[in-house]
Amino acid sequence: MFKYKREINNYEQAKQLEYSLTDNSKVCFCTSGTLQTRKPYHGMYIKDSKILLENIVETFEIDGTTYKIVELETKNKDLNSRDYITNTDLELNQFEYNFSDVSYSKRFAFEEKKGILCIEYIIKNNTRNNIKFKAIPLITYRDYFNMKNSSMLKFNQRDTEDGTFIALSVLNQENLVLKSDVMNWSNDNNVLRDVKHEMITEDIKKEIFFEDLMILGNFNADVKGLSETKLYMYISYKDFSIETLNSLDIFNNIESRNKNITFDVDENFIELMDLSKSILNTHLEDLMINSIPYKKQYNEDYIKSISELSEKQIEEDIESLIDITRSIEGQYLYYKKVKEAKKTVLNIYKITKELSKLELSEHIRERLNVLKLWYIESVNRVLQKEGRIELYIDSIKEILYYFCEPDNRATCFKTIEITTLMLNAIKVYLNILTWIGDTDKQMEIQESYFKSLIEKEFWIKEKNIMKKDLRDDEHFANVEMLYALSLSFPCVSDDIPNKLLDTVFKELYTPYGLRKVSKFSPRYDGLIYPKYMAHFIKANLRLTGITRASQKIAFNLVKEILQDVGKYINGGTKKIYSDRGIAIDGMSYDVLTNAEMIRLYHMFM
Repeated sequence: MFKYKREINNYEQAKQLEYSLTDNSKVCFCTSGTLQTRKPYHGMYIKDSKILLENIVETFEIDGTTYKIVELETKNKDLNSRDYITNTDLELNQFEYNFSDVSYSKRFAFEEKKGILCIEYIIKNNTRNNIKFKAIPLITYRDYFNMKNSSMLKFNQRDTEDGTFIALSVLNQENLVLKSDVMNWSNDNNVLRDVKHEMITEDIKKEIFFEDLMILGNFNADVKGLSETKLYMYISYKDFSIETLNSLDIFNNIESRNKNITFDVDENFIELMDLSKSILNTHLEDLMINSIPYKKQYNEDYIKSISELSEKQIEEDIESLIDITRSIEGQYLYYKKVKEAKKTVLNIYKITKELSKLELSEHIRERLNVLKLWYIESVNRVLQKEGRIELYIDSIKEILYYFCEPDNRATCFKTIEITTLMLNAIKVYLNILTWIGDTDKQMEIQESYFKSLIEKEFWIKEKNIMKKDLRDDEHFANVEMLYALSLSFPCVSDDIPNKLLDTVFKELYTPYGLRKVSKFSPRYDGLIYPKYMAHFIKANLRLTGITRASQKIAFNLVKEILQDVGKYINGGTKKIYSDRGIAIDGMSYDVLTNAEMIRLYHMFM
């Protein structure tokens, strides 16, 4: 986990880091590693894609001189705390500053059950005089000017005994509640204009975004001379009672959970420990954060409202569910969280049942079918740890027999991804039956059918590739063909595996991830993805056999991406890179990427 210390680590690297925290459901805190909100999706509080609180400025008035701790750019100036920041510890979510005989730290944590962000200030005043401290929230509402009747909407403010309640949108009931049990709230309306954000897009272009930020007041306190003072601020999107919060418990939780999640990780695997801690910070085991803002949790409330969603939302959610399903091994099973893994896969199956009842377009129906088969692959992983076959066998059989209906068998299997998943799922099912001393002759026939389909219809011997989609006119090496080698059960035999892997190495592999399509294809966009590395290495080790020598060779293939962990985001791995060596902005924590990197590490342990 990134730690910055003046003159030891690079301040510019800290600025490039993406630092994220979330609670378990509604909110996210995302900035740079110096607490600068440089990119359009950055902010301290996010709900339904709207940044409600972009940043907080701290000021100290000492003997008539005011010191500002702020990290932001405007059209005309760059305001930063380079001269004051002394330490950054993203494992403890702590930032430290020092100036003019005053030092202070601030720490962040979520009270997760209530969606409250807690900020702790510890101020050491080594002067003999009192100093005036202010914490100034910078507020924005990204949808403000896009909404109907926006001219009627105001940042309505209602002060309370311990803070303020700000109604950002009466129409949409978007609120921001700021409170403190030890500081006073003072109104001080102002506007900070032309705050600058920038990012590198997927097509390697720099985009600049400007916005005005509202200053509606500040929290303030007097800090006595020769003293150490603790101050707290709490932020939420709904009203809450400070009396129900215990700040000490909230922050003590961080260290104890850090130790708990890494207790069985080899201390020599430093990057893996950082990856593990990033699960703590972003609750990746419960929450899909594909790109800021977060993806919703998949729970009973979601199932009840599923029929009200648009097709676009359903498509996005299916893709998120596919990623979550594929993440079961890395996010749960390697941490012996079998109970959580079991609950997740069973909930995902419930959701596929609900989605199957809807009228969906052909494309979305195809993706739903892919989700069903990834579900079976993940169930197989769970069964290796927890053998309660009766929980899953009926659902697996139901899915497989659905696909084997003549109409579905003729129309569903047009891509290599779903076809390899189907053959793998049949093998999973037949293997389960052998455990309980049973057989299924029909599925044995289907196994032969799909193996033949892959080798006769998808395999192009002249190019040593698998067709991505039978409906395409041209065919190039593609990352989905790797699944024929890397699922629970291999889907091809004879000399095909070696030839296929050789093509993957020559046309898709880079040290930082795999291309989705061959570098020789006109469709290649220059983007590479670390999330395929675990499949790549598993295919290698499956063909060479797992020995210390083969593991060492395989490790050298992925060494650079493993060493890159935490370089750009706190403890995680970027979802996407450019083949030109540029880290793309716009993507924060990605549950599948981190899960697959954790799975990758364990192949070498």
